[in-house]
Amino acid sequence: MSYHLPRVIRLTGSVGAFGTNNPDDVKTLQKMIINAGYNQIHGNFLRITGHCGPETNSAIIWYQRLLNMTPSGLLHPQAIWFFNMFSKSISPHWRPRDIGPLHVREGQITFDAEGLDYLSAVEPFRQPQHMRQFSRILHWTGGASGVTIGRGYDMKNRSHGQIIYEFRSAGIEEYKAVICSKASGLQGGNAFQFVKSYGQLVGEISHLQQVRLFEIVYRAKRNETINVYKRLSRHIANAPEWSALDPKVKDVVVDIFYQGVHNTMELFKAAINGTKALMKLIESDASYMLFENNRQRLKYLR
Repeated sequence: MSYHLPRVIRLTGSVGAFGTNNPDDVKTLQKMIINAGYNQIHGNFLRITGHCGPETNSAIIWYQRLLNMTPSGLLHPQAIWFFNMFSKSISPHWRPRDIGPLHVREGQITFDAEGLDYLSAVEPFRQPQHMRQFSRILHWTGGASGVTIGRGYDMKNRSHGQIIYEFRSAGIEEYKAVICSKASGLQGGNAFQFVKSYGQLVGEISHLQQVRLFEIVYRAKRNETINVYKRLSRHIANAPEWSALDPKVKDVVVDIFYQGVHNTMELFKAAINGTKALMKLIESDASYMLFENNRQRLKYLR
């Protein structure tokens, strides 16, 4: 099995419109652009010729616009951010290479249910929808879901600015933040197309970046759950404070909110009544049982 390794890219001079365009430099850039999926995205047929013609200039401008750079059509060797993007793009035969933590400080049941750390698809970005996704690349889980990366970081309901801010907070490279911010609001077929087009270019996030991104999302979902509980529990007789609930019950309730809750009041009543009551609710709910093989909530509560 071959593993993807970062490529060190160095140009001797400028490439593009009015550049020095050393043939070897032009070939290096053309190869990078092709390997990053440019031809598949646009239906173009950029070739490795060593000649910097209109096709190569157009490709440079397209990537500069993608990264919110000035679309000059000219690249200098000092454009480290630009070349860093290509050095970490992944090929069709890539397999995960990074190693790191798969444990989180809270929400482990949710973290484990939201993805896999091995690639079961023959090619990246072609994972069967019915299977958990390899989570450290862009993926789409089907239906009305948005573009997702990491353990449940769905960009459908996030703004451009929020995506960039949260990627930065997780220590994810700036160019990845800029590209992924363009997935804001996408869902369904549009999300699938984005993953297909930009997945190779965005490439793989590290285990640590994945954990940090999950912690950001999980913390927000936990706080949302607590706030809803505080509001609704006023209407439930003798309801305890959230902090008084069983820790495993709280984990499962937050996990349900994380994935999608539809019977909030009944869920909270069951949570207040304890582990057995919550298990009974899950077992009697077809929507929750549909995902039980993946979420493993009943096993966790036993």
